[in-house]
Amino acid sequence: MTESICFFVIAALLAAAFLLIPKQKGTKRFALSVLVAALLFEIFVANFHSFHLLFADTERTEIALDGEAVSISGGVDGGLTSKTNGGALTVELTDLDRPVGTVAISCTFLENCNSIDVKIDAMDDTQSAKYRSGVADGQILRTDGRTAVILLDLSGDVHALRLRLSTEKEASFTVTGVTLNQHVPFRPSLLRFSLILLLALALYALATFPSMRASYAEKPMLFGRITAAITVFGVLVAALLTLLYQYDRSGALVSNFLSQSGNQITKELVDAFSAGQVSLLEQPSKELLALENPYDWSQRTAAGVSYLWDHLLFDGKYYSYYGVAPVLLLFLPYHWITGAYFPTPEAVLLFGALGILFLSLFFLEFVKRFCRRIPLNILIASLVILQCSSGVWYNFCSPLFYEIAQTSGFLFTCLGLWLLLRSGVIGEGRVRLGTLCGATLSLGTAVLCRPTLALYCIASLPFLAYGFLKYTEGRATSWARVRIAIPYLCAALLPYVILGGGQMLYNYARFGSFLDFGIQYSLTINDFTRAQYHTDFVAIGFYNFLLAFPQIKPDFPYVFSNYSSLSTNGYYFLATNNAGGLLWRAPTTFGYFGVVGVWRAMDKRERRMALLLLLPLCVIAPAVILFSIWESGYAVRYCTDFAWQAVLGGIAILYLLYARRAEKQTKRILQVAFLVAAVLSLAVNAGLIYGFVSRDGYLESQYLALGRCFDFWK
Repeated sequence: MTESICFFVIAALLAAAFLLIPKQKGTKRFALSVLVAALLFEIFVANFHSFHLLFADTERTEIALDGEAVSISGGVDGGLTSKTNGGALTVELTDLDRPVGTVAISCTFLENCNSIDVKIDAMDDTQSAKYRSGVADGQILRTDGRTAVILLDLSGDVHALRLRLSTEKEASFTVTGVTLNQHVPFRPSLLRFSLILLLALALYALATFPSMRASYAEKPMLFGRITAAITVFGVLVAALLTLLYQYDRSGALVSNFLSQSGNQITKELVDAFSAGQVSLLEQPSKELLALENPYDWSQRTAAGVSYLWDHLLFDGKYYSYYGVAPVLLLFLPYHWITGAYFPTPEAVLLFGALGILFLSLFFLEFVKRFCRRIPLNILIASLVILQCSSGVWYNFCSPLFYEIAQTSGFLFTCLGLWLLLRSGVIGEGRVRLGTLCGATLSLGTAVLCRPTLALYCIASLPFLAYGFLKYTEGRATSWARVRIAIPYLCAALLPYVILGGGQMLYNYARFGSFLDFGIQYSLTINDFTRAQYHTDFVAIGFYNFLLAFPQIKPDFPYVFSNYSSLSTNGYYFLATNNAGGLLWRAPTTFGYFGVVGVWRAMDKRERRMALLLLLPLCVIAPAVILFSIWESGYAVRYCTDFAWQAVLGGIAILYLLYARRAEKQTKRILQVAFLVAAVLSLAVNAGLIYGFVSRDGYLESQYLALGRCFDFWK
């Protein structure tokens, strides 16, 4: 009752605010209309179960669990406490002979128990000789007492009910009471109400406010503030996902900043470098080295030998495949200063949050230089799509050592590309050598996080070449050009030479080859030393990352993974079964289908610039990365390496289409299309991430309660 009163008080205050704050008449009318619609939705749609018994001829009845018409089985010592091994507790109610519209089951949640699954069998006037099995089911959540009331749609008098209650293993609960025909509590959700209201008002503002239809050139400060707000919100979501992972079911922190343990990046490489060696300190067992083929997972399993999972084994020593940049920049200095090992989840959050920041800064710089005439509503929708579909969010949900490499590479790629645009090598303004040096230094560091990101160093070369021509333009003599070219080439290429040379020396120190990164020596589920190339495996990656249409179901979060192996005959490693193509996660990717029309409308200079900007960065590099993952198998986190770059290309093509269409109607359609695409991108990515987060069941009750807020018909 208190929650309902507070809800209606807040709704009344919002109505007063909409009336009193000076706004245009149309805005007031729309705001009040949405407010009324959201209220009606909460009362009559989201809470329609509360009216289930309104006109029913039923009587509320509390059942005495020690009565003669009640039998209990499956509990501890025959009682009402469930077994802790996940077994079912059954409560049978007989001799009811009355209409029953709801069953309310009161439970006490004991250790490790967050939810209780309920199955109900019934005998009514349509079948009175034996139970009709599974006529109803429900799920009682620790955090939502409303879920304890389960609706029944039976016919005539109900003669008997059998309640089968179960929970996950290593959990238990006690049934404390059963009540028939209890009304479902009326409980409006402030979260659900606020989301409906805010989304509708945000879309209205973006679509109709003159400031949102103005171009960036007219409102640069406003777009900067909105970009900052979106970025801060993204960082907060990243922190929330990390926090949810960090807490176990008892509410205690899993890791801390004084930890003396870690993984191969946070601890083992730190200890190895501290000891002055590139091989890890732990030595392989003699039994492992004695195997005919230690890279064969089946041989290791059959022999029962111990080994370090997903480490490299070469020449009788253990190594780590993963990049050294995070170790040198964070984990090693932290260990030297504190004596402890920096925790993995917080490291993933640090790298990922900074990556989100620099992705926003990159887009802001991109707009400043090339998209000044694009309306703010399109730019805001584009930034939402870009951030939502970047893929970095999956790393916060499962922060292991893999995700350290992924998020650190994401950070330095975004930082490097942002600095590359700021350096002035393309677009207006002079070339800044210091900024250019920072750009190539960052892109080179990304390679030391994840070797596959070397493709973005290659993609930067056309930018650097164009900048070279711009920087040396107008020099009268050859000597003047040479003299001024030397500092430019040092700023542009020296970081690549130094960092690339360092990586090559590190490779040689480990494997005796400058170009051997060592992935084939991994002790994992597949023997990479003998794995063969198959085009079918390449197709799996392209299909699931680009084309796979997510499943749509009438259950929260409504959007579900739709991974497919394409019926490939052969072993293909599947790390995380979570797939949704970029065409649906970022609908602006459909912009690539308009490239021919845009190309024809461009002059030669514009075509040259488009090729320089889009082809290496947004098409070639992502395509090669997608091609290269055939050997590693499918893991949704891989999209962090290429997703936002590919999405940017589709957005840029649509921008070019907008700039070359003079018709107001066409421009208006494109604005609406971007807003719709942003909503779809937000919904699809949120659904897929929710499914990814909840797959392991941690904080299960909280996630289920969130789902129930939107699965109001259950």
